[in-house]
This record gives sequence, C-alpha cells and structure tokens, in this order.
Amino acid sequence: MRTVSRPRKAEDPVRWLVPCNRCGQHHKTVARWPDGGICGYCYQQAKRTRGVCACGHEGVLPGIIDEQPACRSCSGVRLNVDCEGCGAEDELYCGGRCWTCILGDVVDNLLTDPTTGTMATELITLAGALKSMKRANSSMTWIRQKHVTEFLRNLAAAPKFSQETYDELPDSRTREYVRGLLIEHGVLPQRNALLMRYDSWVTQALERVNDPQNLDVIPATGLRD
Repeated sequence: MRTVSRPRKAEDPVRWLVPCNRCGQHHKTVARWPDGGICGYCYQQAKRTRGVCACGHEGVLPGIIDEQPACRSCSGVRLNVDCEGCGAEDELYCGGRCWTCILGDVVDNLLTDPTTGTMATELITLAGALKSMKRANSSMTWIRQKHVTEFLRNLAAAPKFSQETYDELPDSRTREYVRGLLIEHGVLPQRNALLMRYDSWVTQALERVNDPQNLDVIPATGLRD
C-alpha cells in the first residue's frame, strides 16, 4: 500500500537535466538505486511504501521489480528503515527511531503528571489510543500543536476523572475530541452530547443577553409609544 506523498513543486528540466527513473519528472536526484536515479519525492514515497513482497517479506517495500513494489533484499535497494527502538521496518524520524517510537515518548511525556512523575490509571488507555493512531507522523503534527499540547498537559494534572471535572477544562474542539476517546475506552461514562451542547449554549446565550453592552444596543430614544 502506498501513502500519499507531499505536493510536488513544478519540475525544472533546465536545472535537472536527467529525469527521475520512477516518475519521469525533472527533480533533483537524491539516490541511485538498481532501477536508476531517484528524485526526492519518489525517495520519500519509497520509504513509506508498505506491503508484502513477492518473496513473502512483509514490511517496507522501497524497490520495484516488474512494476511491483519489492523489499530491499529482492530489489537490492540500500535504505535504512530499521528502527533502533522497536526493531520494526518503518520510516525513521530521528535518532534512528521511527515515528511510532517517538510518538510514544511524546504521548507518555504529555500525559504524565509532572508533580508525581506518574500517569493516572485512567489515562493509560488514552495514551494507548493516541499511540496507535493510523499515521504516526500525522499524529505527531496534531499533538505538537500548542493548544493540543497544553490541553493534554492540563489533563495529566487533573485530580480525578468525571464528566463534571472534565467540563472544567478549557472548552475547545480538542477537549471534545479527547472526550470522545475517553468515552470510547470507558474512562468517562456515556452522556447525551446534544443535550450538554444545548445546555452550554443556553448558559452562554443568557450571559450575552444580560451583558450591559448588549442591553444598550437599542437606545431608549429609538423607542416610540
């Protein structure tokens, strides 16, 4: 199975005279494999191509034989995709470790209470769910957003878990997304989400109505008997 690569820039036949042997476009050659020169885009795609080779090997298939993805052994492609952390074949992120291993460290760090140095029992299941997201690199991008990082840190320091205490955390789409995960994994009990959203809307609406600035929108001189 091939993953979608990042959007390509326009090719430059003047600067890069020799086209990529795989896509046929004129981009910088970053590797020379048995099937020819490979551009950076095809190189990234090759690292992320997974499946089962004709020989039966399951994992990263960076090579191509008879127009089909093939493993390193069969294709002769020299590429380091061996994670030093978990030992799996995968695209490496940094320090010789894959995205999944780095994601695991980030999740554990964010969901560990800094005052106790431990993770609440209720959050262990959530941590597992976040670590097992389908695409670890996309998960890292989401988690590293400032508002998501801050929310998870606040959640880690929460004294206990209930729908009421959870509601005390800053309102955001992130809060509701994580709430869904907590409910799905049995950390929080089910509840009528539409009713809760309505109650929240009513509370905010009443606050707006009672705001002096809103009460003075229609000046008294504009009223007639």
